[in-house]
Amino acid sequence: MLADPRGRRGRWHSLVSALLAACCAVLSGARSCATVEQWAANAPHDAWDSTP
Repeated sequence: MLADPRGRRGRWHSLVSALLAACCAVLSGARSCATVEQWAANAPHDAWDSTP
């Protein structure tokens, strides 16, 4: 599980959702860890809620 720094209590995401976000970012043109992180930060909150 990975912590989401947006909330004070933190938010946990499964490894599957983190890998899925990274794959989506790369498919949309991200070529570095920083741009993958930026893509994930800008993803709508609904996208995180719908992943396993």
